Amino acid sequence: MMAEEIEKNASKFGPRWQRKKEDRPQEILDAAVELFVQQGFAATKVSQIARKAGVTPGTLYVYYKNKEAILQEVVMKALSPIFYDADSILNNYAGTAKDLVSILIEKWWNAVGGESKISGIPKLISAEASNFPELSDFYKKNILTPAYNYIRLVLEYGIKTGEFQIENVNAVAYTILCAFHGAVLDAYSFKIAASNGVQVGLFKGMFHDLVLHGILKTK
Repeated sequence: MMAEEIEKNASKFGPRWQRKKEDRPQEILDAAVELFVQQGFAATKVSQIARKAGVTPGTLYVYYKNKEAILQEVVMKALSPIFYDADSILNNYAGTAKDLVSILIEKWWNAVGGESKISGIPKLISAEASNFPELSDFYKKNILTPAYNYIRLVLEYGIKTGEFQIENVNAVAYTILCAFHGAVLDAYSFKIAASNGVQVGLFKGMFHDLVLHGILKTK
């Protein structure tokens, strides 16, 4: 009887049910991030995520204990590779600080800007922060603070090599982080750039040039 019930339920979820078991966690994450960005975190139900992923709600709970755990996994799987790469780059880098700025801006943009799958997550977290403070704390601890610290390390590297002229490293790092994060939020919320014909790719290049223009030591 139980086997018949499982088979009956599985048929409702279409061909995805027949995919490899190891694919299910990623399918759940992909479905969740799409629904979170479209509907908001609070409005998205676990049953909707399961349906979109092609699994039963019971199967979803095998992998993730709740919606918060799903969102945290989405963010960490998408962004932790950036910080891993940044660690590797910063520990072994011997080039110019100017080029290092270019490398890290490109990596961050590829992860959360433009057409990346999770580019709507900063907007989602900002919108839900007051209702779900634990998610806000998670995002601050695991994304914003590490990003800020990496920016500081890059700036300090440039000062050490004599390429950058900066009076207040913390203030400059904060300014860079806010400008970049703000651009991602605008792309999904206010759309100031889009309404004025400013393409996100153009912003990335101009942002890069403005940062370097402001901190490169003049001869």
